[in-house]
Amino acid sequence: MSTPRAPVETKVQAGGLAAAVAGAVLWALQTYVFKGSAVPDGVVSLVYAIVPALCAVAAGYLAPHTPRTPPAPSHQPKNVTITPPAA
Repeated sequence: MSTPRAPVETKVQAGGLAAAVAGAVLWALQTYVFKGSAVPDGVVSLVYAIVPALCAVAAGYLAPHTPRTPPAPSHQPKNVTITPPAA
């Protein structure tokens, strides 16, 4: 018998999908922005590293939060009073 798995968080799904779509963003940058101009290899490497990260962070930030059920109330005994220590 298998145990039910928790659903994947919405923000995680959005970040992963955006990182995958970042390839299209990089292609558009290469085709239309750089247009075959002589861009230094260091800049190209930074762009390839930063664009997917920015896409994933932005998508995760903008995605709605996954609601969670509130924790069950604690069962404190009726005959015990919890007070903080005197200062």
